[in-house]
Order: sequence, then structure tokens, then C-alpha cells
Amino acid sequence: MKKTKIIATIGPSSFDINVLKEMVINGADVIRINLSHADFKFCDKTIKMVREIEKKLDRPIGIMLDLCGPSVRVDKFIEKTAIFQKDKEIKLYNYPVICNNTQFSVNYPDYIKHLSIDDEVLLNDGKVVLKVTGIENDYVNLLVLEGGPVRSNETIYLRNKTIPMPFLNDKDNAAILYGIKKNIDFLALSYVRDEQDVLKVIDMLIEHDNNHIEVISKIENMSAINNLEEIIKVSDGVMVARGDLAIEVSFEKLPTLSKMILNKSREYEKIGIVATDFLLSMEEELRPARSEITDIYNAVMDKCDAILLSGETTVGKHPALAVDTLSKILASAEEDFDYETNIQETFQNSLNDITSNIAYSVATTAKNLNSRCIITNTNSGYTALKISHIKCSCPIIAFSPNIDTLRLLTINYGVIPKKSVECKSTDTIVKMCLKKAKNEFDFEDGDIVIITGGFPINTKNTNFMKIEVI
Repeated sequence: MKKTKIIATIGPSSFDINVLKEMVINGADVIRINLSHADFKFCDKTIKMVREIEKKLDRPIGIMLDLCGPSVRVDKFIEKTAIFQKDKEIKLYNYPVICNNTQFSVNYPDYIKHLSIDDEVLLNDGKVVLKVTGIENDYVNLLVLEGGPVRSNETIYLRNKTIPMPFLNDKDNAAILYGIKKNIDFLALSYVRDEQDVLKVIDMLIEHDNNHIEVISKIENMSAINNLEEIIKVSDGVMVARGDLAIEVSFEKLPTLSKMILNKSREYEKIGIVATDFLLSMEEELRPARSEITDIYNAVMDKCDAILLSGETTVGKHPALAVDTLSKILASAEEDFDYETNIQETFQNSLNDITSNIAYSVATTAKNLNSRCIITNTNSGYTALKISHIKCSCPIIAFSPNIDTLRLLTINYGVIPKKSVECKSTDTIVKMCLKKAKNEFDFEDGDIVIITGGFPINTKNTNFMKIEVI
């Protein structure tokens, strides 16, 4: 049973309730909708399918909306994809045109105002490189230095320059309001530059009385790297968006930056997610490349909470198999994880409060006694979150009467969220938790279970731990 969570993006390959259900059964914990490629009609159908599957499987499923952010994207090509040939000249207009292999436009009319002679424009994740050779009133001339395919709606980058754009555009504002209305669980913020970008979204959530949605900041440009600590402080979690980040920085620095981002997220006890190309070969093939298996293993050793699949489950030929493959690799990697050393290192950097000390005691006891599982009854999810942060050697079954709490816990390392009734005493909590846990595990005589939580039910602290022998 894996503990690292899987965020699976839905797309044409997985936009089917049976495929989506199989992905969840195979280990998908959170379903991501990328609003750069989806409209609200697509979102409506996806959310409906996810909630239907959630009900059928009696398993909470998180939903993440990924905002477009202040990105510049290519308009639609006639054939969806155009081939830009090396040494050819192409015109980029500041108004919508018929896009093909000789001319194109983008979704931000002021884009060309920020271009200068010899600037390099990048497409196709940096594989296609164009150089500005001439600037006119309503278009610029670009020389293709490195050619290749360019798809409709893909992001266009400007090397070593940041285009000054407002962080929240009309589309993202509408998406946030939509997310609030649909009670989604996570908002992923694209192209975050500093903490003020994050606070704009948080202010909007507060303005609409929403204290449920968690904010995940995607780290994918140098501005975010330079303001990383401040961004993490105001976010619920961060995502290492390796695709865009590798274009912004020297690609050989990507592993160092990825480790640094995850370390900082752990320092502030925030969620750490890694994204991009984990199983890229499985978009076509039935088995992963050896290097991809090693990449996933290293992400576990870097202490990430979750891994995100994008193309593998959106356009790949085997979305459910990709999730199943990732689950197996994660479970195997976790067997090698040094839980004992990690517990000590984590506790040294934790807050010296009641909940942190109880969480440490629970994690240490679970490791020393080889506990089958940790059981926590939580209303807000705080207890489960604290124990999850330590990364325990056994799974954490988090019982809560609050479905919103359970859906948020789908992204936390090692947590199995389960619906329960509200309990009025610690004895009732223990009995209820044990009874429900037996439905999850095939316990044997002598198995050790650790039960923890806060009592009374509305207390803000985790204040009891009980060891039970089956």
C-alpha cells in the first residue's frame, strides 16, 4: 500500500467514468483539471463523474483546479499543430490571425510590445527556438533557430525576460468563483511570482467566505525561486513544476532546485508536490523507462507528499495503467525510506507544542512497535496532517464526520481518509475507530494499532494516544 499520493490530470484519454474509476482504484487520490485546456462544461462533467465514483467506492477523492495564470499562449492553428522549419521566417501578430507555419498570434495583444531585436522566443517546452529579427507596428519577424512542431494553446516563453502581466485575469477570476461554487478542494496557481500573487487569491477566497479550498503555488519561474520562502509561508503547499522551471533555469540545475523547494516546504510543514514527465514514455508504451523508475524513487527519497501525472493520463494511451505503475513504484520505493532518521530530523525542526509532541510520540511508537496502522479521529484534519508531515512507517487512517476535511486529506502523505460519525467520548472514539479499521485491514492476533486524536471533539490540540493490541 503506497503512502505517497498521486494527482492524476483528466483529459481526452481519461474523460470516461469507467477509465476514471479504474484510475482511482489503481491509486489516484486527487483528480486535476487543467483550465488551460478545459472549459467549465468539461469541469461540470468531470466533477459529476468524480463525485459519482467517490460515492460508489466510498472513498473521498480530492479535486484540483489548475488556473491558467499570467501565461501567454499561442492561438489555435488551422491543423492544431504546425511545423516551424529551421531558418524560415515567421510573423507574430498582435491581433488574432489565421495561425499556420508562416504566421501566428497569441492570447495577449501587448506581447510584442515587450520584444526587442535578438530576443529569443521559446515554444514546445523550449525545443522550438525563434529569434526576433524585425519589429513593426502590429507584428514582429521571427527567425526559426531550432524547428519543430508547435501545438495550439501551448505556452510561449521569452528567454531571460518576464512579461509584466496582472496575476489574476478575467478567466482566472471566473475560475476561482466557479471553484468556490462547486466546492472543489485545491486551487493550483500557475506562474506565481511572489507572495502577493498568492495573497490575491486568498483574499478572494476570504471575501467569499471560503475557508475550505487549499492553495497550491506552482514554482516554475526564477521570480518564484527568488521569493520561495515568502510564497511557501502563505500557501498550503507548493508544486515543483519541472516543465516550465527547466525552461526558466539552466536545466542542469533542476534537480538541485527541486530538492531545495521540497526541503523548504517541509521546513514550513507544507505539502510538497513534484510534477512533469515521471512516466512520459507511458504515453505510448506499456512499461516505463528505467530512468523514469529511478526518477520516481528519488522523488520519494526527497520526501515529496505527492506526484502529479499530466500527459500520461490526459493524452496517453494507458491512463489507468500509468497510475497503477506509479503506485507500484511508489510502494516499492517507500520500503527503502529511512523512517527512523526522518522522524528524528523532522521533530528537531517542528514546533514545540502539544500536537507536535503527540505526533512525534505516535510516529516513534509506531516505528518501534511495528504498528499495522495509526488511527486518528479528527474534525478539522489537523491531527492527521501533523502526523502525515512526520512521514510514518505505517499508514494513517483518518476518520472524520466532515467530508470536506476528508477530501483535503487525500493529498497528505500516508493518510487514508474515511467517513465516520461524531463521537462524544474517548472510549467511543476508540471503539468506533477499531471497528471501522478492521474493515480496512486484515488484522491478525497480536497486531498493534495506535489511536490518537483530540478530545473533546472541538479541541484544537491532539491530546491523547492509546496503544491497542488486536
